[in-house]
Amino acid sequence: MLHRHSGFGRPLQQLRKHINESRGLKVRCRSRINSVVFIVVMLVTQGGCNTTRVGAKDTTAPKLRVSMIPTTDPGKLIRDSQAFVSYLQEVTGRKVELNVPTNYAAVVEAAVNDKVDIAYFGGFTYVQATRRAGVKPLVQRDIDQKFRSVFVTQTNSRIKSLGDLNGHSFAFGDVNSTSGHLMPSYFMREAKVDAAVVERAFYTGGHDATALAVANKKVDAGAMDELVFVRMMKKGEITDAQVRVFYTTPPFFDYVWAGRKDLDAKIGEDFAKAMIGLDTKRPEHKAILDFLNAAQFVRADDSNYDRLREAAKADGLLK
Repeated sequence: MLHRHSGFGRPLQQLRKHINESRGLKVRCRSRINSVVFIVVMLVTQGGCNTTRVGAKDTTAPKLRVSMIPTTDPGKLIRDSQAFVSYLQEVTGRKVELNVPTNYAAVVEAAVNDKVDIAYFGGFTYVQATRRAGVKPLVQRDIDQKFRSVFVTQTNSRIKSLGDLNGHSFAFGDVNSTSGHLMPSYFMREAKVDAAVVERAFYTGGHDATALAVANKKVDAGAMDELVFVRMMKKGEITDAQVRVFYTTPPFFDYVWAGRKDLDAKIGEDFAKAMIGLDTKRPEHKAILDFLNAAQFVRADDSNYDRLREAAKADGLLK
């Protein structure tokens, strides 16, 4: 046998020792590798748990479906809404899904078909939504309790009053807009403006579009939201070399945030408190208020919209 041969005994023992040492090394390495893998898995798992707790990637949070009428370009509203959406998510503990459709009527239809929890309506769309879907008022900007429309024309135009509109082309915003159609047409009727001016009017789809239509001389005059006009002037989107205001309406109630009729009372109250709590003195709140074109929010009351209901009935827009 080889192991008994004097020339091979020692090398064979050394070989066996080397093999045993190698096996031990492999076992130790395998053990260390398993330990490292275990630690890595634990770190990843714990990190994931921490992320879920702070809500950054919490896919289990209940949703809050929010919609806004497109007072200006819908795409721009969505792009500028990030701080607002983040704020609502923080104060309500819900994942906010904001939708801004291309027309006012779509928000009313969303309320009717239970596709939205809380929505930003104009006065007239709110009146429609209360009639058809039973929505409940929550809050509104303080300015919405004494809102006004402005009538604009070119700077060098001969139009000086509502009575001068006869025979001229005219533009409204959306047919369902309070300050861009309903109330302007109401005051035009009171001023005895020729019905043909209203009947032949163009509908631009939004307040900003109306201002631009007048500025670019597509129409002789138009009616729009006063706040949008002021904002566009400040931003230089239109100038006093292009347009001027020739009539400002008496005040009326307009925009309002409202919840669906069966919205959980706590959710509605959390939303209302969040909006009322916005403070212009806090920079992070100021950015949100600027986005909403607001200085302060207050509680809203349904009875304040009875005048709009009567105006809509008189215009044949509400049965």
